[in-house]
Amino acid sequence: MKGNEPVAPILVRSKTYRWPGIDADPPYKYSRGANPTRTILEEALIKNEGFSGKLHAATFASGIAAESAFFLSLSPGDRVLLCDEIYGGTYRLFDKVLKRFGIECDFADFNDVDQVRAKITPKTKYFFVEPMSNPSLVVTDMQKVSYLSQETGIPFVVDGTFCPAPTFNAFEYGAEAVIYSLSKYFSGHNDALGGAVLTKNEVLQTHLRLMQTTLGAVLSPDECYRIIQGMKSLPIRWRHTSESALQVAGWLNVHPSIKKVSYPDLPSHPHHEIARAQFPRGCGAVIAFELVETEKSKISAFVDRIISTGCVVFGESLASPETILAYPRIMSHRSLSDEQRAALGISDGSFRLSVGFDESEKVIGSFKQALET
Repeated sequence: MKGNEPVAPILVRSKTYRWPGIDADPPYKYSRGANPTRTILEEALIKNEGFSGKLHAATFASGIAAESAFFLSLSPGDRVLLCDEIYGGTYRLFDKVLKRFGIECDFADFNDVDQVRAKITPKTKYFFVEPMSNPSLVVTDMQKVSYLSQETGIPFVVDGTFCPAPTFNAFEYGAEAVIYSLSKYFSGHNDALGGAVLTKNEVLQTHLRLMQTTLGAVLSPDECYRIIQGMKSLPIRWRHTSESALQVAGWLNVHPSIKKVSYPDLPSHPHHEIARAQFPRGCGAVIAFELVETEKSKISAFVDRIISTGCVVFGESLASPETILAYPRIMSHRSLSDEQRAALGISDGSFRLSVGFDESEKVIGSFKQALET
């Protein structure tokens, strides 16, 4: 009945669908290709982006599955120019999989226009950037990326996992596509895995639909349902965790046991002014910090002590109700060599903290106890 639609999304678990006849071409045939609940999620992602132009969305079983589907639009010999610091899974995808098929990558600091120009080759098909990087929260000036893209004619793609719309709109800067891990801020409750590619390029969208059907790395209806529900509170969660994270980062920044803190909303961050312009609604839940102490036994004692407080979970992932402490050396960036991690500034004392729904004073109290160790 019109005006009596359900508030919650429709959950359709069916794998297959009835065809009305031999001459029919129904929108839903088999759920690897399309599913009504997945359609609702993809439409919600487009709406959430807030872009005035036409967008398309394709969802996948995880963020790295979404990246894989996107990069498989390339051909042997093609290259991608990546920002210096990227998620370890992206690096592993290139190093362990894509290069075996002749798809290679180069790295550059996109805040250095001349360095980017020097790294471009005739085979460079895309720029690929993280506006706020994982794990160290390096901020890339997206105005420079947009300028370089227009100057060279090379489209750019954004991994927006650390700065999801509507907190940051990459398409307003001219992005060709945005890739998300939906498992983080969008889902927001540590209960779903998912990834998505949003693009304004219809040819690329056709490729992504083919990848959904051919690779089969698609989201189940239940995962879609949970992500749709999680998205409803994204702006509220972003605002709350941004405020809490800033307080925790400020406390860590002056503690004598902490060598360095990286949080873009801190005035001490080298890209603070860029961050204020690009992320006016705050910088989210994630803080990167480095302990003065790097001896393994003392690092281990610090972790054991903070776990014992009961407030902080030691594990991977971010952007959830729980406050999560991650150790990139053995988690997100484990696939990198010691030399590669060192080049990115990821030392034995480097940690990544995702502040959850806990009051900032409670998180600070846990760190007070742990840093006594």
